[in-house]
Amino acid sequence: EEKARATYQWLIDLTDDVDLQDSLKFLREREIVHSLRFREAVEILKEERDRKIFF
Repeated sequence: EEKARATYQWLIDLTDDVDLQDSLKFLREREIVHSLRFREAVEILKEERDRKIFF
């Protein structure tokens, strides 16, 4: 994920095409959101795993 974001940033810096930069910025931001959602899901799973269930 970090490598993808770094690659998108490198490509953004490499080009002068504004439309291409916008597309790459969108993809970079999408990677960031996916990373955040994945971390949130992991935390939820950890909480569920640690919760004791009584019957």
